[in-house]
Amino acid sequence: MQILLSSTSSVPMYEQIKTQIRHAINGGELPEGALLPSLRQLAAQLRVSVITVTRAYNDLVAEELVRNEHGRGFVVRAIDTDRARDALAARVDTATDELVSAARAARMDIDDIRRKVEDAWNRQ
Repeated sequence: MQILLSSTSSVPMYEQIKTQIRHAINGGELPEGALLPSLRQLAAQLRVSVITVTRAYNDLVAEELVRNEHGRGFVVRAIDTDRARDALAARVDTATDELVSAARAARMDIDDIRRKVEDAWNRQ
């Protein structure tokens, strides 16, 4: 799992971390039982404070996506497949809204968007 942070984003760093880990869990990249990097390790890797990573991890605990096991660290919990599917569908909805906004700003029509989506789909 790779986490990319934007220092120019209006989204707080802890929220960026939390969102990317949530997507990795819901998308199956981080399976049940996987260990998240330690607080200090991830903070050093991302060049943020331990407090920032702690807040992201604690939010993931509150969302019941991970649990904190004494002596082991933060571990991915089993997720409900319906919940994961709903979360991924919501992510697609958000991306679609952003795509439509960007396309309208670029004065593209629906056929241009379809072609671009089909091209991207076929590349994957």
